[in-house]
Amino acid sequence: MKKVLFALAAAAVALPAFTNANGPGGGKSGSPASNGQTCSSCHSGASISTQTVSISTDIPSTGFVPNTNYQITVTNSTGGASNPRSGFQASVESAGHQGSLTAGTGSKVVNTSFVTHTSSGNTVSNGQAAWTFTWNSGNAPDGTTIYVSSLFANGNNNDNGDAVATQTLALTRSTIGLDEPQLAVGISPNPANDVVTLELPEGLTVVRAFALNGAEVYRSTGVNGMRILTADWPAGTYVLDVRHADGRQFRDRIQVVH
Repeated sequence: MKKVLFALAAAAVALPAFTNANGPGGGKSGSPASNGQTCSSCHSGASISTQTVSISTDIPSTGFVPNTNYQITVTNSTGGASNPRSGFQASVESAGHQGSLTAGTGSKVVNTSFVTHTSSGNTVSNGQAAWTFTWNSGNAPDGTTIYVSSLFANGNNNDNGDAVATQTLALTRSTIGLDEPQLAVGISPNPANDVVTLELPEGLTVVRAFALNGAEVYRSTGVNGMRILTADWPAGTYVLDVRHADGRQFRDRIQVVH
């Protein structure tokens, strides 16, 4: 019996450095849908000093377009403070949640519309902890905002002495429609059966294709005369997205028939 009690005590000491080591439930991003609640709902005791939170995306300078996948990265930097563990929760909102979220390494989606850290993703390394996840823009309006609440834990195995910071990033919706391309791109044939051939401009481009539900079905570096095999794609309508390194882009629909 003594050995069992000792094992239980040891397990208690080994608890993670903050309350929600595997991430809290939804509603802690500091957003309107969270009713302003943040990580401080559970953690308290220290003020932000050198710690910072940054949000970055791969959305082009022209803004996001509907039903497109984008990468969002949240980075917590300790700035030299002693915080061996760090976590976050994020949501994307404009009068309610917008688009959809897909977790990346070290994160998970909770309550459908919030993304947060996991127990395998809360370690600070070289003064930073970072998470990248995917946001599908759906039909989000201009001014849609990313809300983030971040925790910097002091490692004392309880919920006091921890610092909490928040950050937001407002997003711009592109005014470029499918009928207003900035790049000259040739698509043939369209409708297509087994293959689509592209005529692309000079310079570095990235070519992607999406189903109408926003799922990315193709991604590659663009080469003039490239062939995209569509034989395995379900018949239907897809959106072809070509982005040039200088920020210009082209979007148009392609039809796949079998």
